[in-house]
Amino acid sequence: MSLLEQLRPPRLRDYWVRWNLRQVHYADRVRKLDRVYCVENPWRMDSAQEQARFAWTNGVISTHLPNPGTVLEIGCGEGHQSLHLSRLCRHLYGIDVSARAVRRARRRCPNASFGTGDAFAFHFADMPPVADLVVACEMVYYVKDIPRLLERMSCLGRSCLATYHEQHGRTLGPYFAGLPHCEQERFRFGHVEWVAVWWRNS
Repeated sequence: MSLLEQLRPPRLRDYWVRWNLRQVHYADRVRKLDRVYCVENPWRMDSAQEQARFAWTNGVISTHLPNPGTVLEIGCGEGHQSLHLSRLCRHLYGIDVSARAVRRARRRCPNASFGTGDAFAFHFADMPPVADLVVACEMVYYVKDIPRLLERMSCLGRSCLATYHEQHGRTLGPYFAGLPHCEQERFRFGHVEWVAVWWRNS
C-alpha cells in the first residue's frame, strides 16, 4: 500500500498536513512543503472558501490589471487556482517547489506550462523575459527572504500581485508598504479574510 493510500482517512490525512506545516512559515522549508503533497489536495482547494478566493482574485486582476497576455504563477501547487488564472490570459506559466504538485497541475490544467522550481530557479524555453503579470497567491509567507522575492517578482513581471491571509498582515504589510505605487484590497469569506496587493513596474 502506498503512502498516499495509507493517508486517505480524513483524520490521518489532516494530521499529516498539520505535522508537515510546523515551522514552515518564513523558513524556505522546501522538503516539508513537498511532503505535504504526499496527499492530494492538502489545502482543500475545492472548498467553497477557496473557490470564492479564486473568483475574487480573478476579479481584482480583471479590474486593476486587465488583459495580461502572459501570467507567471509562483507557487502554483496542484493547479487549482491555475485553472482560474488561465481564463484571464493567452498563456499561463506555473512553478512550484514540489514536483508532486507540478505533475498534478499538468493534468489539471493541460493548456498551461508548468515546471518545478522557485522564483529564482526555473526555466521555460518559450516564456518571454518579462511576463505581463506575476502572481504569488498564498505563498509569500513560506519564503524566508521576502524583500528578495518581491524584488525578483518585480524583475519578472510588468505587474505583480500577491495575496495572503490577513493574519499575516503584521509581518507582511510593511514589506508591501515599501513598494512604489502599491494598492490593496481585502476580501472576507466567513471568518477568513485575505489581502490582495498589486503593483506595476517601470
